[in-house]
Amino acid sequence: MTMYIDGDTHYWPLRFLDRVKHPGRGYLKVVKDPGTWMRYGEPVPGAVASYYRDGQLVHSFKEGRWNLDIRREYMKKDGFDVQVLIPDNRQLIYELDPELGRQLARAYNDTVAEDIAGKREFIGVAWVYLPDVAEAVRELRRAVKDLGLKAVKLMGGYADGDLDNEVLWPFYEEVCKLDVAILVHPGARVFDAQHSHPWLIGAERYQGFPLFPTALGFPLTYMVTASRLIFSGVLDRFPDLRLAFFEGGIGWVPWLMRTLDHHIPKQATRVSAAQSAFLKERSWPKKAPSEYFSQFYIAAVSWEDYLPEIVKFWPNHNIIVGSDFDHGDAVSTWPRTVRPIKEMGRLSEEDKENILGGNAMRLFGMA
Repeated sequence: MTMYIDGDTHYWPLRFLDRVKHPGRGYLKVVKDPGTWMRYGEPVPGAVASYYRDGQLVHSFKEGRWNLDIRREYMKKDGFDVQVLIPDNRQLIYELDPELGRQLARAYNDTVAEDIAGKREFIGVAWVYLPDVAEAVRELRRAVKDLGLKAVKLMGGYADGDLDNEVLWPFYEEVCKLDVAILVHPGARVFDAQHSHPWLIGAERYQGFPLFPTALGFPLTYMVTASRLIFSGVLDRFPDLRLAFFEGGIGWVPWLMRTLDHHIPKQATRVSAAQSAFLKERSWPKKAPSEYFSQFYIAAVSWEDYLPEIVKFWPNHNIIVGSDFDHGDAVSTWPRTVRPIKEMGRLSEEDKENILGGNAMRLFGMA
């Protein structure tokens, strides 16, 4: 039986900060009954928490970010059986003091495991402080084996590297050994800024255009990251690696498959100087680039009404879906995520079931 799985929801349990002893951990202010937020014409009540670090406001977020009862209510309204709890972006970043990053990771993972113990409707996801790769390996092993978390969230590259960086290979070895998925979910950024948060670096690329980070940042970032993973040989080296990408939609996938396939030199094709230099440094992918998408799981947005055309192009697809709960931007669709896909007349019932849960069940080793 297919369980409908909301692959993209954000979670940030407030009390995990109490476990962190580092002086740079920051602090919270919670305001009760700040007013009613409207979502699809319905009121969404609740408190607001504001998080501060070094005395500066980092982010404010609604009670749905930590209250499991509110989450259950909206899961029921939307029609999901399971939510994937992805660690929130803005407070858990790679540009932290290393010891603070390590403490935040342990505290977050411990708290999430406690919060969802015995609650089968939630899938816990670990966060690791990736710049310390050796510690990230140890913490991932502990989070999976001791705490029972089912995946790990990465925010993409850090500093000037991307996810194909060889320094990450020991981490990928551990991911494959543990047989868990990597969920890639950066803060929205423009593709050439590798830091997880664009307001720290590279923000001038879209100043004056506030919709660009969400509308363009995610898909452009994922196109570059997926291409690097393919052409660097990472996916040949780790054929069991499973990576999921969120909030970038699915429309970019056919174009990237086709264009990468056409950029592979054929026998009778003249190889450019740039391609020749590239080939001297590394081996060419062992398969057509589009074939590596069997290792990628891509979250569609339920308003992408061209989804049937994508499925026709990618019949053995790994398309999943996420509501982006409890955000309020254009990508977030809760509590109206399931119904639009169920009503897409040109999608087969089998494809609807796979998109709404079957593919995610494979991603998380549940099928």
